[in-house]
Amino acid sequence: MVDYTKILQNLEFVNISTDEFTIFEWKPPRSLKSYILDLNIVKQNPVSNIFFHIFRGNMKIVHIRLIDLIYTAGSNTKIQFQLLEALIEQVSKVFNETYDIDSYIKYGNFSTTVFNSFKEEIDKIIKNFNSLDLVNEIMVPCRVCNTVLSITVKRSFIENSDSYPVPIVYNHKGHAILCFIDKNYAVRGVELVNTTG
Repeated sequence: MVDYTKILQNLEFVNISTDEFTIFEWKPPRSLKSYILDLNIVKQNPVSNIFFHIFRGNMKIVHIRLIDLIYTAGSNTKIQFQLLEALIEQVSKVFNETYDIDSYIKYGNFSTTVFNSFKEEIDKIIKNFNSLDLVNEIMVPCRVCNTVLSITVKRSFIENSDSYPVPIVYNHKGHAILCFIDKNYAVRGVELVNTTG
C-alpha cells in the first residue's frame, strides 16, 4: 500500500481565496516561498466546478472554483494531479464543515486570522490521508515504456461517474496513455494517445 502521508510531504502550499484576497494559506514549516503570481493566474479563470491543472516546470498546481472560493494546491512534480484533487476535495469539505464561510464573505469585514487554526486541520488531513480512503492506486501497462505504471485515481472520480469504464489520461515521460477504468478500479483498456497544446 502506498503511504500518501509521505507523498504529501512534497506539498508546497494549499490556498483558499476569493477573487479579491487570500482567506487561508498553508505552507510546510519554514517555507518562505510566495505563490502570489501563480494564484493571480488561477484567479483569472472564471469557470466553476472543474479542476484545472498547471504544470509549471518543477511544480504542479491544481485549482477549482467552488461557489465563492478558489481552492488551490501546489506541489513538486512527484505528486500526481489526482492526488492533489483528492486533497483539495477533502480540504474544501472540512473547511466548509468548520466555518460558515458564506456568513464571513457576506459580512465582508473580517480578519483572516480567524482561519489560522485551520492549519492544524490541514496537518490532520495529511497525517490521516491513508485512512480517509480518498484515492486508489491502479497498475497500468505502458507499451511505450514497456513497464507497469502506478497511477493514483481519486475515488470520487470513479464513484461519481455516469458511465463505465471511465477514461483518464496519464502523461509521463513525453507521451500520454488513455486508460479505461471500471467501477471496481480494474483497467479495461489502455491506448497510446497523441497530445497537443
